Amino acid sequence: MTTPDYPLLTLGGYETYQLAHIATYIAERLARHRGSGRGRVGRAARAEAVRDLAGAVTALDAAVGATVPTAPGLMPRPLDASTYAAAQELLSAGPRSAEVVSLAGAGGQGWAVVGNVPGIGAVGAATETRDVAEALRAHLLTRPVEELEPWAVTNEPVTVPRLPNHIDLAAFVEGLNPERADDRAVARALRGGDRRTDAAIRGRFRGVDLDAPSIVQPPARVQPGGTTSAAGPAPRVVRPAARRAPRVAGRRWGIQRPAAAPSVPKTIAGP
Repeated sequence: MTTPDYPLLTLGGYETYQLAHIATYIAERLARHRGSGRGRVGRAARAEAVRDLAGAVTALDAAVGATVPTAPGLMPRPLDASTYAAAQELLSAGPRSAEVVSLAGAGGQGWAVVGNVPGIGAVGAATETRDVAEALRAHLLTRPVEELEPWAVTNEPVTVPRLPNHIDLAAFVEGLNPERADDRAVARALRGGDRRTDAAIRGRFRGVDLDAPSIVQPPARVQPGGTTSAAGPAPRVVRPAARRAPRVAGRRWGIQRPAAAPSVPKTIAGP
């Protein structure tokens, strides 16, 4: 399946997107670990990335209802060029594309997402389960380009660090950013684990509705003649507003229910 270079406004299921956000958080932390550098600062950065990875994998297991913790080597990670090429041979893809394929056909294990995103190029992911692979496929087809950079295909296989058996999840939550959709998805999945972690989530994400879906809308663009169009070169992410939000310019910014797809802005005549 192919799509235009511009992300679609029709989003996949809400739960699917939560999985993709958590997986993207993991991919971003793997990139931090890979680029941490040397010396004391590099060691501190790697240790922080490992802690974040352990917390995010815990969140992913909670989100998918895993009965056995995900092994570090099977966590979602960007595809390397060799695996990408092997998976690509099983598929044909277009300008903005993403397909899911079993790696068993190439002698591997798990699932691969193989795609192409203009502005990044080849993108892909390897995962243990098809559920996460399908979530990432929808992610690659619809999210803004800047959010997909962690999934750029790497020249060499991504090295997954050894993760600790136990971490302080409450301390991990304190490092999450309420402004980022990936971080919110991680926090949402960690709720209900223990009271201390739940308290940390409530404090860190005070005023944030973790159950509200993220919405992708195209920016308006003024065309010759004063016409405003919904088309634009780059999308923006509109984060969910808090409950009981005030009316702004006659429109109420409130909670978007998961089943409701965002509407395409209408063309507005200029002065």
